[in-house]
Amino acid sequence: MLLMHLLASIDLTHFSLPIAALMADPLPELNKFVQQIRTTVLAVGGTIFLVSVAIAGIMRMVAFGNERRVALSNMALTAAVVGLIIMLMATALSKFIGGAF
Repeated sequence: MLLMHLLASIDLTHFSLPIAALMADPLPELNKFVQQIRTTVLAVGGTIFLVSVAIAGIMRMVAFGNERRVALSNMALTAAVVGLIIMLMATALSKFIGGAF
């Protein structure tokens, strides 16, 4: 009873929403948001790739023929390239799925 009395006393006339806001399609805004996330991830991933390749190159230069250090630099370079491939494939998949909608 008290709840019904409180609900009846609330004045909602000041909280009117335009009909256009209720009927607006949120899909373009969602696509824009996803594109911004994709661009940010690509920029961060590309930066990480370049830093990883530079570190692997420095590791190779300071190896001085030590086979263990050369193998370690090869592994670092391979990991950087695999990460780049995964990132590019995920971006292509995201664009493909986003294009379907």
